[in-house]
Amino acid sequence: MRFIPGQTSLFFKVIFITSLILIFAISFNVWWNTSLHGASIEKLTQDKTKIISEFIEENVIRAMEKGRHFDMHRILRTFAVYRDVRKISLFDFEGTIKASTQEDELNKQVGDVEAYLKNRYFIREEKVRLKDGKIERERVYYFNTPILNRPECFQCHAQERKIIGVLTVANSLKEMDTMLWKIEIHSVILAVITIGFLSFVLGLLSLKFINIPIKKLTETMKKAAKGDLTVRVNVKGRDEMGSLAENLNIMIEKLGLAKQEAEQYHQELIQRADRMASIGELASGIAHEIRNPLAGIQGAVQILAEKFPKEDPRTQVTEEIQKQIYKLERLVRDLLNYAKPVPANYLPTDINGLVDKVLSFFVRQRGMPADYRIEKKLFSSLPKTMIDPSSMEQAFLNIILNAQKAMPKGGTFTVSTVALPQRKDDGKEVREVQIIFEDTGVGIPGENLNKIFNPFFSTRSDGTGLGLAITKNIVEQHGGRIDVQSRVNVGTKFIITLPAVN
Repeated sequence: MRFIPGQTSLFFKVIFITSLILIFAISFNVWWNTSLHGASIEKLTQDKTKIISEFIEENVIRAMEKGRHFDMHRILRTFAVYRDVRKISLFDFEGTIKASTQEDELNKQVGDVEAYLKNRYFIREEKVRLKDGKIERERVYYFNTPILNRPECFQCHAQERKIIGVLTVANSLKEMDTMLWKIEIHSVILAVITIGFLSFVLGLLSLKFINIPIKKLTETMKKAAKGDLTVRVNVKGRDEMGSLAENLNIMIEKLGLAKQEAEQYHQELIQRADRMASIGELASGIAHEIRNPLAGIQGAVQILAEKFPKEDPRTQVTEEIQKQIYKLERLVRDLLNYAKPVPANYLPTDINGLVDKVLSFFVRQRGMPADYRIEKKLFSSLPKTMIDPSSMEQAFLNIILNAQKAMPKGGTFTVSTVALPQRKDDGKEVREVQIIFEDTGVGIPGENLNKIFNPFFSTRSDGTGLGLAITKNIVEQHGGRIDVQSRVNVGTKFIITLPAVN
């Protein structure tokens, strides 16, 4: 598998960030170790210089007690053989060098004596001439020891003076600096090798356990996105990548099953639509064929009924025949309404006004019994909807008629309108309105709730079972939905949700 890491790839980011962390951590470790080594070596140098100074001080004091001032040069030269000791000098309180390992400094002035007394030790950079004549600069560590005026010294020095001289040991730090430089170089080389090795190993591990599995997962997902749901990702392991690959395979398998079910359902819908179209054409044809003879039969029965006296028992027969004819007419009308498509006369419509119109029509046609009350709770700033008003009137009227029949002993019928909060669907702003029809009737048993929208399903002897089916068709063809909630002996609520005009 070819892999070319880019600056935006996860592999590059992991290696880059991890390398930065390693560089920071190892660099800090190098600095810390170098500082510790430097402090340790510097302390050793200071301790060595201090010990040499103490030995020289004791020998100088003994020589001065015995009045052997001429031995001071020999004493200083004796200790000058120690490694890295650059020079040793002894000067009096006035700053005149009385003894030194470098004879050219004798009787010279050192300058500010107070600076030597205030600073027990200090480091300064000096020019040094090498054996080959070259001059180079190096750091020199000066350790200063004041020579106190003791009773043994009173014979040569005034008693009021507390300090009669200063002993200075100058120690070269060249070897120490060289050692520290080598330690730094070795630490840096080791750090570079360590960072390179760790980055290389981390890169291999990331490539094997992260990048390659992710690449396989991505390629599999791309193939699945193009419609090939037979692909499977081949990533084995018990880690997170293995678990992710297993879950992805399960998801693709479920998508494949869902696709098969969707295709099967789609085929069923097409077949159902074809059947419904055929049934619609058949129902329309039968309805037209039945309507004309039915009208003739109705007219003939009316003529016969007019000739019978009111007391004639045959009058009851003709009245029953007319009731059955009316029922057949209603069935034919419902069949035609169910079979015909919703007209394409869509207009921006005020739902509140449409509800008022339907309720007014219902009251005029049916009257208002004393035990039947209608309540309206209409949302004042309801947005308009794009609907066919005449079709939606029929849908509303079917629900109102059902509510009336569900309250044979009277009750309250409430119509409410609500503007739902705006939401997003596939990145688009969606606004919806709801029309809620609620009655306090006998309710619908739970086993019948899923059947009430089926064609020809009715629990009443005088019902055709097409009213709610027609209502559902009208609402769905307007891009809406209808839901029902019911409790036996409590009431029923029909909720129609329609898209609003933006």
